[in-house]
Amino acid sequence: MSIKKSSVAVSLIAILSLSALQADGLKNSLIKVVKQKDDTQLVDLSGLDINAKPIPKQPMALNSRPANTIVAVVEGKSIKKSILDKFLAKASNGKIKDFDMLQPKQRKMLVQQYYLPKYIASQAIAKIPKEKRYEIYKAIWMRKKASSIKISEEQIKQLYEQMSSRANATHQMLPPYQNIKDRIKMQLVDDEMTRYILKDANITLSEPNPMQIVGSIDGDFVSVGDVEPIVQKISRGKAHWNMLNPSDKKRVLEMIAVQKVAQKVALKELSLDEKYNAISNVWIQEKIKDIAIPQKDIKKAYQKLKKRYKKGKVPSYDEAKESLKMELAREKYMQRLMKQIKVKLK
Repeated sequence: MSIKKSSVAVSLIAILSLSALQADGLKNSLIKVVKQKDDTQLVDLSGLDINAKPIPKQPMALNSRPANTIVAVVEGKSIKKSILDKFLAKASNGKIKDFDMLQPKQRKMLVQQYYLPKYIASQAIAKIPKEKRYEIYKAIWMRKKASSIKISEEQIKQLYEQMSSRANATHQMLPPYQNIKDRIKMQLVDDEMTRYILKDANITLSEPNPMQIVGSIDGDFVSVGDVEPIVQKISRGKAHWNMLNPSDKKRVLEMIAVQKVAQKVALKELSLDEKYNAISNVWIQEKIKDIAIPQKDIKKAYQKLKKRYKKGKVPSYDEAKESLKMELAREKYMQRLMKQIKVKLK
């Protein structure tokens, strides 16, 4: 089980990104290998399980094939040796760089590990409806974009001073700066996100008409039925769309536009790997939540955790057990998927 030390104090796991899925298990299996001398002709990975019994070495000369050689076919797709060489080098921290140094059983495991993210993504794409996938992409992109926005202390203080002036003018009390600075920062991030999302959006208001069309967003019509619930929520039931001035109506349309346009921006700006990772993580989370893990296995995993991080602060068993259960369920599900991946070595 792979749980990074830096995450112990906060939480033992989050659903792992697929880059971690690709490398962690294999890294464990390479621990013994990387300590061997570089002149070893045959590498013994002992499979993907660090606790597995070593596979007996069979003396044989290394015969490395050219990089463009097709060395495996997985789920009907051909894979070149150069791709697996790079994957192996990354998984072994650069200690092993040649796929042909592995034994046949180990080669199959490596190919399965390499293809696992694609296999999970293909299942997720087939099972998760398109609309839900797009919502997942949007959420991931917005989180990524928000984390890239930098807000200075000066910006926060400037907005606080503006809020303070308005509060004084209306004889209202504003909480101390330290109490609300984080909320102000979030507001500034949200404002910057909105500007970015809507910078190329075409938002127009319509004149009153029998069709009750109030405007359009990038050519898509917006009706009274779309805007009225938002107006009611903001005004706490005290206003209706037809009571708003043009400026406020534009703001309501912008609120709707942020959600609509953000999805388009996410589809455009997220890489294919980021999309695969996003839906795969959601899919994995859904699949592992009902996997049963015996209490004895969770307790055993906790003892291993304490032994591994005996010099660091480890959460109590009650604090850690749910996260450990999720991690064990994830491992169990991954092992099941690995067996389903059909590999033919060349």
